[in-house]
Order: sequence, then structure tokens, then C-alpha cells
Amino acid sequence: MPRADLVLRPAARLGALLLALACSAGAPADSAGAKVAAPKAASAKPKEKGTTAKPDAKAATAKGAPSAPAAPRVDPPDARKYPPNRAAELKTRLLERPKDPAAAAWAVEYAGTPEVARLDPVTRTAEQGWAARTGLASGPATAERPALQAILNTVGSCPLDSVPVKRAEEGLTRIGVVVPLSGKYERFGRTFVNGLRVAIDEHNRDWAPRLSLILHDSEGDPLVGARKARWLLKDHGVSLLVGEILSANTAPLAAATQVTDAVLISPSATNERLSILGDGIFQLHIGTEPLAQALARQLAAESPRSSVALLVSRARDDSLLAAAVAKACDFAAVRVVGTERVRNGEADLSKELQKLRDKKPTALVMIGSPQLVGLAGAQLRSVWPDAHVLGFQSMDPEPLNEESRQGLEGAILFLSEYSLDDTPRAAFETAYKRVNKEPPTRMSVRGYLTGLAIARAVESGAFTTSQLKEALRGQVYDGEEERSLRALKPMVPAFPERLTIRGGKAVPLAETPVDP
Repeated sequence: MPRADLVLRPAARLGALLLALACSAGAPADSAGAKVAAPKAASAKPKEKGTTAKPDAKAATAKGAPSAPAAPRVDPPDARKYPPNRAAELKTRLLERPKDPAAAAWAVEYAGTPEVARLDPVTRTAEQGWAARTGLASGPATAERPALQAILNTVGSCPLDSVPVKRAEEGLTRIGVVVPLSGKYERFGRTFVNGLRVAIDEHNRDWAPRLSLILHDSEGDPLVGARKARWLLKDHGVSLLVGEILSANTAPLAAATQVTDAVLISPSATNERLSILGDGIFQLHIGTEPLAQALARQLAAESPRSSVALLVSRARDDSLLAAAVAKACDFAAVRVVGTERVRNGEADLSKELQKLRDKKPTALVMIGSPQLVGLAGAQLRSVWPDAHVLGFQSMDPEPLNEESRQGLEGAILFLSEYSLDDTPRAAFETAYKRVNKEPPTRMSVRGYLTGLAIARAVESGAFTTSQLKEALRGQVYDGEEERSLRALKPMVPAFPERLTIRGGKAVPLAETPVDP
């Protein structure tokens, strides 16, 4: 396929010819090749009676001299911000103002930009063909018409599937969303979409291009969700899909997006195998590293001389989390004085607890299954009644018995849920309540963070699927586990949610959140 710059050379010569003709007619041409009125000479004032106009010596000298180069085009002002790279800006202008008088010039420039030239052949052909068609349809004949027709003649003969053509026509402006909007999980899907809308509205208020959501109800059924995902990907030419709420329902969506080389953002699925389906799958996932860092920062904030002892299950995942906690504590200058490893199902943990107590740490971290944590909590009352305990999701008191809850009274646990920091939280809650007349939920926060990830990728200059993948990869956590899962970092200050056990229930911790 000919390169864009080779295609445009004949058109450039034709443009120069038109410019020369326009200048010889006495009217300079602007950068788009359109004639504009020549400025009136100072001697055009009415002649006084009885006088004869003298020829202008300077004008006579300049006769036949080459005309000055046309001034560079200045795009019309717009109150909203545009992406920083020129190709994304031109694409945005063509999408939002296809009938603008400058659209033909934008189309010619866009088709020849380096960013378009670097795209894969199929995408490049689709983008150049779309730009040429948009420029030709923008209005009456212009000087760019031969150049646009030359592009269209070159790429028009290339056989293309309908999907890349539709994606070129839409860019990344339409986002497909497949979540349960009816049935048992309707509230989860509805509050997620409400949070997503807050982020999209923020983007649309300040930035171009304008983003829109195409909602489809999965009805909580994986087969229904997969069918509607295919509609969005094939019929609508959507490049980005968001969904589903449940892990079992997310896998069919992930498979559908990878078949069509689209992008999927999973806002809440916990199945770590999703990432192996393709490189276009991203997750809003809080891994071991952010959780461990949150716990270590909590200890460091409590006392500059904090030390910690670890009671850890021998299970692989628990061992990995314990290693992450030890590393985070070392980074936060929190000393780890000892670690005791126990088997899941072990009934008597009193010896291990006593060994850890003898090391006199300021806090005890318990990492294991809910059963192990419950047993340890019940035995703390007799072995270590004043222990300051910290843990994670398995310490949720709801499934534990009364004795375990009493032993864990005052414990702090960190959940795999995001909580926004003070300023972003206040702004988000205000915007959410104004529209939805109710406070946001955890799923609302996930929706908001998902929307911010998409908006930041578009604002950075992504306008094709491959560029979207690259932009989202730049938002992934640095940890090895997080990179393997392509877990997205929040685009605003946020941290794992912290709860404390009071009266046998997990309630939000009252102190100011510690950003991990």
C-alpha cells in the first residue's frame, strides 16, 4: 500500500498551481486553497477633481515577484481541551465538526500524520478512507478535493471487514457497557453505571471528543451478556467494552473482545485467569501490593516505632500476601519481629500466638482463611487479650462466631474495595447525589474509577484500539502480580477501604484515611 506522503505529492503540486492562479487573479489564497478578497489599496480613495493618479512605484517594482507564503491555518477556538498530539486533535475535530469549512483541510492533514502512518495496515487504511470520505462530504468543492479523492482512490480498493470501518467512523467515542440492569443484581449494575456517568460527564464538560455510553442489560446471564457484547462489537463497531459485574459473566465478554481485537475493562471480576485470554483485558483489581502498603502505612502512622508480628497460613496465596506485607513494612520503617506459619485446619494456635507475643510487637497481623482467623481470634482472649490486630478480607466478622468476634474487637481490616481520598471523595459524592438523589455505593466508586481510566486514556491522545491498550498499560500498577493481571491504578487519590470491628460488626474507620 502506498505511503500517505507519496499519495499526497500530486495533490500538493495541484495546490501550488491553484495558489499561483489565485495570486495571478489578484486574490491571495488561504492555506485551504480558498480565494479570499484582496485588501484594498490605500490609493483606492475617490480622486480629487482635476488630479491624475500616479502609478505606485513600489507596486510596479513588485509586479511579477513571487507572492508571500500563505499564513498557517489557525483552527477555530474551542472552550474545551483537545488531546495533545495533532492526529488525535484532528480526529476529534472531524468527529465533532464534520461540516466545518476547515474539515477538508483537517482530513488531508490527518491522513498524512505520522501517527496514522504508524498504524497497522488494516487500521491505517480504514482511518485514511474515513478521513477522505469525511473531507469530501464536508461541503462544496475545495482545493483539497483532488488530494482527498486521490486518497480514496488508493485505499478504496482495499478489501476491509466492516468492523475496522465502523471503528474508524466512531473512534473511541462510544463505550459499550454490559452489566445487569434488571433482576437479582440490578442495583449493582445500576449504581455502577451511575458512577461511570459521573466520570464521563466530567470529561465531556472539559474535553473533546465527547464520550457516550451504549448500555445493554446482561440480565445477570452470561449467555445474554455474550450475545449483547457481540452486537456492540460487530454492529456498533465499539472498540471498548466495560463489564461484567460477576466473574462468571465476564469471561464470555473477555473472549468476545479478544476475537475482535477490542478492549475490555472488568470493573469487579475476581477471576485472575481472565488476563490470559488476551492482552486487551484490564481489571480494576486491588492486588497484594496495594493492600500490604495500606497496612504498613497504617502502622507507620500509628507510631514511629511500630513493630509487627505475622501469623500466616501456609497456603500459597497467604504466603505471597505475607511476603508483600513484610516488604511494605520494611519500606515504611516498620520492623517485623517474627513470623509463625500454621496449617489451615489446625485447631490449637495458642503456642504460635504465645511465641509472637513474647517478641513484644506493637501489632499482630493475621493472614489466612476465615476459619483460621476465627480460631485465632477466639484464642486471643486467653493468650493475648490486649493484642492490636490487623488483617484483610478474611477477618470480616459477619461469618464468625460470637467468641471470635469478641476476641477481634477493635481489629482493623483492609478490603479489596477502593475508597476515595478526602477532596476527590467530596467532589464525587456531591456530583453523584446531585444527579441520583442518593449516596454512592462501592460499585459507584468502581464505576467512577473505570470512567476516569477511560477518560484519561482518551485525553492522552488515544484514538484507536491499539493506542487505547498502550495508554491503559501506562495506568497499570508496577507490581509483578498487578502487571500480570493488568490491574489499573486509580487516576485520583484512592486506597483500599479500611474498616474496624466494633460491637461485632465491621464499620468504617473514623480516622483520616492513610493513602498507600
